[in-house]
Amino acid sequence: MKEDRRGVALAIKSCLDSLKDDASKCELDDLARFLSLAALAAEEAALAHDPATMGFSGYYAGGAGHC
Repeated sequence: MKEDRRGVALAIKSCLDSLKDDASKCELDDLARFLSLAALAAEEAALAHDPATMGFSGYYAGGAGHC
């Protein structure tokens, strides 16, 4: 169950990062900052379920969970 929750948190983080990039491109700075904070919260949630993982390089190499 913890792996599922970690995966969901990482997928949400990926989507939020993508939305943040889109908001930045459209010069929606306040929205981009808000999305950045939300992505940080998702990252912290993922780390809470797997504290041994101190980076997401393995996750990003897989390409799963992208919007």
